[in-house]
Amino acid sequence: MDGYLSMSKSKKAQKKDEIQLEGVFLQPHRGGLQDVSARLPFLAGMNNKKVSLIGLGCLGAPCALELARSGIGQLHLVDDDTVDLGTTVRWPFGSSEIGNYKVDVLERFIQENYPYTNVTKSFCNLGIAPLDPIGDSNHLEEVERVFQESDLVFDASANLNVNHLLSDLAQERQLPYLAITVTYGAWGGHIVRVRPGKTVGCWQCYRRFLDGDQTIPYAHGDPRGLVQPGGCGTPTYTGAGFDALEIAMGGVRMAASTLTENEQNGYPTTPWDVAVINLRNATGEMIPPHWQTFPLQKHPGCACVKKL
Repeated sequence: MDGYLSMSKSKKAQKKDEIQLEGVFLQPHRGGLQDVSARLPFLAGMNNKKVSLIGLGCLGAPCALELARSGIGQLHLVDDDTVDLGTTVRWPFGSSEIGNYKVDVLERFIQENYPYTNVTKSFCNLGIAPLDPIGDSNHLEEVERVFQESDLVFDASANLNVNHLLSDLAQERQLPYLAITVTYGAWGGHIVRVRPGKTVGCWQCYRRFLDGDQTIPYAHGDPRGLVQPGGCGTPTYTGAGFDALEIAMGGVRMAASTLTENEQNGYPTTPWDVAVINLRNATGEMIPPHWQTFPLQKHPGCACVKKL
C-alpha cells in the first residue's frame, strides 16, 4: 500500500534546571490509487484514459488541474505561451511563475501533487504556421503527438482556426473532440462535443447552426469586451476568472461524461453535445448561470451531408 508521512516538530516547555526537548511527530496518510480515488467512484475509469488538452489559458489551465484531481491517467498539454503578470488575474498561478512556460508550470504542479497523473507536453502553437513549413517537420510531429493514443481531444484554444484543424483531424482519426470557448467580457460561453459514431453532426455543422440560421444561439458577450493593454502584442478580451471557470468546469463535466460513458457506474451520460451558457443578459446585467443544451444534428448545407 502506498502512503505518505508528514512531519512536524514540537518543543517541550523549558523549566528551570531542565533541558529543552524537541520531538518529531510522524503522521501517516493512506496514499494508494484506491485511497485517493475512493471519493470519486463514478470516475474510476479515468485512470486508464488519456486527454490531449490544447490551450492553457484561463479556460485550459483550470481544466488541466481539475482533470488531474479527477484521476486522469495521462494528460498531454499543448501550449507555447509563458505566464504574463497581466494574465494572472484569471490564471491559476500568480506572480511567482511569471516568465515560465505554462506547460512547465502545470506539469510541475500536477506531478508534485497528483502523482497518479502522467503529464507529457508539447511546446506548440497550432494557430501559427512554422516559419519554414516545408523544412520544419517538428511542427507536424507535435501535431501528431496531440492525437497519439488519446481518448479525447480537449480544445481550449479559443481559436477558430485551431478548432477547425483539430476537429477535422479528430474526425479523421475517429477520436472524440470537445471544444470550449468564452465570449467577450466572459458573459457566457459555448461547449461543443463530437463523438464518432454517436454525434450525428460535425463541428462545421455546429458552426453553420451557430452562424447561419442561429438554431443554436450565441452566448451573450460584451460589445466593448476587447482590449489591448500597454505592452500586449495582441488584443485580448475582458472578463473575470470566476466567470470563465463556469465554462471551463462545464467542459470538464462533459469530458468526464465522455470518458466514462462505457464504464460501469461511470459519470452520468451527457445526452446533449452542445451547451450554451449565459452569465449575464444581453444588456450586461448579472443573471444566474443559464444553460441551454442542444443535440448536434447534421446541417443540410454542410459538406458532411454531401459525402453521404
